[in-house]
Amino acid sequence: MKRITCTRAFLTTMLCGVVGVLTAQFTGTRSQFLMSSLLENPAAAGSNPCLDMRMGVRAQWAGFDGAPLSSFASLSGRIGESTTFSHGIGGYVITDEVGPWSNTRFNLAYSTKVRLTNGAKLSAGIAAGMVQYRLDVGSLQFPVFSASEDPALFDNATSQTVFPSMDLGLWYENDKTFLAFSVLNAMATTLSDIGMTTSSGRTMVLMGGKYIQLDRRFAFRPAGLMRLASGLPASLDLQGSFSLDDKVSLGLGYRSGSALTGIMSLKIFDSMTVGYSYDFGVNDLSVIGRSSHEIVISLTACDKNDPYVGPNGRCPAYD
Repeated sequence: MKRITCTRAFLTTMLCGVVGVLTAQFTGTRSQFLMSSLLENPAAAGSNPCLDMRMGVRAQWAGFDGAPLSSFASLSGRIGESTTFSHGIGGYVITDEVGPWSNTRFNLAYSTKVRLTNGAKLSAGIAAGMVQYRLDVGSLQFPVFSASEDPALFDNATSQTVFPSMDLGLWYENDKTFLAFSVLNAMATTLSDIGMTTSSGRTMVLMGGKYIQLDRRFAFRPAGLMRLASGLPASLDLQGSFSLDDKVSLGLGYRSGSALTGIMSLKIFDSMTVGYSYDFGVNDLSVIGRSSHEIVISLTACDKNDPYVGPNGRCPAYD
């Protein structure tokens, strides 16, 4: 009985605030945003000078029936490179599931990168693709009283909706610092099949970080991300981590009004890094689902003798 009640309560909340939920799911929260920067900003395509693959999964509000589950895979690389100019290409697929609702987004990204006179790099990027939004009507359980005649629930034609998506981004970095701004889902498509007032919403993301060398072996890396989504309050992620020989990293973070986060990463091989984060909820949802888990795997084809930072390298303030 408790399980059914939780499911109904969660579904009721989603139906009452469908606009906010759609916005949140299209631009889902990630604690390991430094390891999944292409998802936050298309200008990050080709940030690594070689082929770079990322895979990750996030289980949010563990213990909450129908809680969000998100997974992604991305691939990017750099082409047409010179000392002053280069191009980045890439793509990613993201799948989000929240109870009976789910969506899959596929985008292809392109960026152009210019080396400035001070040695820093400025990138501009665009990503375009499609979003498939689904509602599993068969999994819904209604109370004894009659539900509303919502077309999103009773019209089989609306159980699946496909619409275009576009992201825009700018990215600046030097040898120790980066700063990025992006607009996700810039088209903000109206989902008329679900409801005339239902929109996918657009989200603005401001992200930055710095790499501070403490001595020959230790470094400190503070970072932050602010997310401004249509119809939702601003969300701020702050985190800081200490690294040893750029192989092992441990840190803490805070998401405004939502969670305290423990963050770690381990470079297992020259070509493979694994990142893990644990979110401890500090809001009202903590009564049912207090914790969230996220793991990201990074695979790179970079030669181990390539410089970590340099004309063809990248800023160590992000992974």
